[in-house]
Amino acid sequence: MSVVVGLAACGDPTNVKATTSTTTDTLSIFALSGSPPSYPSGIALVSRQPVKVDGFANFDIAFDIDASGNAVIYPVKLVVTSPGGSRPVGLQKVAAPFDQVTEAPKDGYKTDLAVVLAPGETVAIQSPHNTTGDICQFAINPNIFAKVAVDSVNLASRTLYLRLGLDPNCGFRSFAEGIPTT
Repeated sequence: MSVVVGLAACGDPTNVKATTSTTTDTLSIFALSGSPPSYPSGIALVSRQPVKVDGFANFDIAFDIDASGNAVIYPVKLVVTSPGGSRPVGLQKVAAPFDQVTEAPKDGYKTDLAVVLAPGETVAIQSPHNTTGDICQFAINPNIFAKVAVDSVNLASRTLYLRLGLDPNCGFRSFAEGIPTT
């Protein structure tokens, strides 16, 4: 009886509310191939930072440039084979331009394939963050959702210029400005 009363007093435990605003950033990243290994070729989504790609798997996605000058985006598990690299980050190319993608897709993410994007194209990202000590460790839905658009590619410097939209709230998929409700 006291358990039922306790749960009723807390309200609906599955009605989670977001607490942090969505963000949009511009970033520059270096290609995995043809760039010094100390240059940032990956993005850590939660911190919204370009990071060095190494065996510690402290990134969600990594970038390269193919022979046609397109961006190639890899989920972490296709780049790193250590235990940290086994995190199933999912990618999904979306048909709409970056500014028109107001919510991450609910399903259809591929965790075992790279995505090729030409400048102007957008990819949605689903990244679980529920390991010990992680931001979504105790969340009902452990995923952080983001979108990335390639604005341009500089072949000479092996640099990609990107826009990153992020909903940092566990399980929320909105990219609309402000604190999300979905």
